[in-house]
Amino acid sequence: MKPIYNLIFSATVLLFLSSTFTLAQQAAVDSNLLSEQPNFLKSRLKATDTLFVKDINVLKKFVELDSLDIEILKPQILYTILSDSNVDTTVTYKTLVAAVRSFKQNIGYAEFRKGILLYKQMASIKVNPQNWPNDQALFRRLGFTEADLEDFLSFISKPEHKNMNYKEAYLAYMKEIDSLQ
Repeated sequence: MKPIYNLIFSATVLLFLSSTFTLAQQAAVDSNLLSEQPNFLKSRLKATDTLFVKDINVLKKFVELDSLDIEILKPQILYTILSDSNVDTTVTYKTLVAAVRSFKQNIGYAEFRKGILLYKQMASIKVNPQNWPNDQALFRRLGFTEADLEDFLSFISKPEHKNMNYKEAYLAYMKEIDSLQ
């Protein structure tokens, strides 16, 4: 019976040592990775470029990101986040991770997410003046006044706007207002 306990004890010690070694190796790899400069800073990248996707994958490893975060965090937004964080050294993944974590805790980030979700919701609803009593809630959340709501209802009631979704109609409405000024 004693040899079995020795075997179990030896196997447990080996597993512990193996996992400790693996964790130490992973920490070294992570440390090396965090000291590298993000790709999007080295050249102008688009959000679809493989080097930028690598940057996002590095961020995902150290910062919890959902699909909406991925949609938000485009190269230009990351530039803005870094400039807002007043980084005065060479930017590495470590400084980028810290800046993104800080950004995600900011009140402006929560509002930005709400705005993106609102635009997505607007894009999914086809313009329908008959549903306006329900649909106008979207535009109240955008800050429309009662006068704005009446003007927008008049705008979407025109036959040329019947095939639009609310996002398209909103953008066309804002463009029309801008052209009047």
